Amino acid sequence: MVLAVRAGGISIGYIDEEEEYIVWAVRGVDLAIEEGDAFCLVGESGSGKTTFASAIAGILPPHAVTRGKLYIFDRLAIDESTWNFNGLRGRVVSYIPQNPGTSLSPFLTVEDHFYYVLRDTLRYDREKSRKAAMEALLKVGLDRGVLEDYPHELSGGMQQRVLIAIALASNAKIIVADEPTSAIDANLRASVLQLLGRLNREYRVTLLLVTHDLASTSIVCNRLAVMLAGKIVETGRTISVLRNPQHPYTKMLLDCVPLLGVKKPLKPLPGEPIQVVEDKAICPFRERCPRAIDKCVEEPPLKPVGDEENHYVKCWRLTGVESG
Repeated sequence: MVLAVRAGGISIGYIDEEEEYIVWAVRGVDLAIEEGDAFCLVGESGSGKTTFASAIAGILPPHAVTRGKLYIFDRLAIDESTWNFNGLRGRVVSYIPQNPGTSLSPFLTVEDHFYYVLRDTLRYDREKSRKAAMEALLKVGLDRGVLEDYPHELSGGMQQRVLIAIALASNAKIIVADEPTSAIDANLRASVLQLLGRLNREYRVTLLLVTHDLASTSIVCNRLAVMLAGKIVETGRTISVLRNPQHPYTKMLLDCVPLLGVKKPLKPLPGEPIQVVEDKAICPFRERCPRAIDKCVEEPPLKPVGDEENHYVKCWRLTGVESG
């Protein structure tokens, strides 16, 4: 088994210059993603999922503070406060941002975008870049004529496919897709997700999908992790977590999602995500949880869920019964 990503107790925070304290977005995450896996990171806004994804892609801002270790294909990329993404960023790991419209320059054609990326990552000249671009565009269902277009001449879905094609052309082994459907029409979301899933299966590209929508995970990912206040509170095979969610937070995320053909009232998540200044060992959902007990002032360990394979939850209560 080859691990594409391995995080060992990784914590990531941001320094508040005025108040001179650190806000911790990711706290002590241990996670392994196998090569060729399609892995989904789920959580509401402010849960830390985008920060963790940015760390894998090597695009953390300079004022970020890190602890722990992060490996990309056995290469030590983060070692406590030392970062080393030379040769990884753009070449091994490619990042697809939330909003394709703001990620593509309005002054460059699609061909220019390919050229400047491939020139810097693979040292391609213009001719070799154009050939790679045409091949990549065909893989994502776009005609080579798109190369002459400017981003504003393309739909949101086409812009997103261009970004995916650029990632493929760079021969990246890992694609980090951060909310790739958030800025496109609802009727195009499924097609973009299906495209990512097909590329993962056909080309064995390791996929990390970041989303707040649990429903979309079943289209693409075979494994998922649920993040809350910078911690992973439930993880396992996608089908196992969706059919048998154990953490109250996971269940509430599912209650927020409309399901096709299922009539049910949608329930918003209560309260707001906490801002973690001091990394205290308590359950991060305690103040918002309807099932909280006195023991929740202590942080629970990540425990296996019955006989479910590789399904773990960080909660003192399983299936409504206190356990410890």
